[in-house]
Amino acid sequence: MQTTIRVLGGLLSAYTLTEDPLFLEKARELGDRIMPAFETPTGLPLSHINLAQRKGYKTPDNNGLVSTAEVSTLQLEFRYLSYLTDNDAYWDAVEKVSEDF
Repeated sequence: MQTTIRVLGGLLSAYTLTEDPLFLEKARELGDRIMPAFETPTGLPLSHINLAQRKGYKTPDNNGLVSTAEVSTLQLEFRYLSYLTDNDAYWDAVEKVSEDF
């Protein structure tokens, strides 16, 4: 989920520094496109997602597994996006991971 770290994190940082609503709107749009990655039985996100189709998928190279680092960084960006947009869906998606484990 390099997109989360680099793009979503960058958009959230840009918004925080400039307060330009365009950055927050683009961050929200990207967050919405990433959300389907969490639609798994455990709530652990898939590490690959087609942003245009809004669909997460397993790849043969990782057997659908996700690393601790990927899950952990999503916590930061999605919780902050939830805080800024006042939308609990982002928070709930990453919180489910913590509740189950």
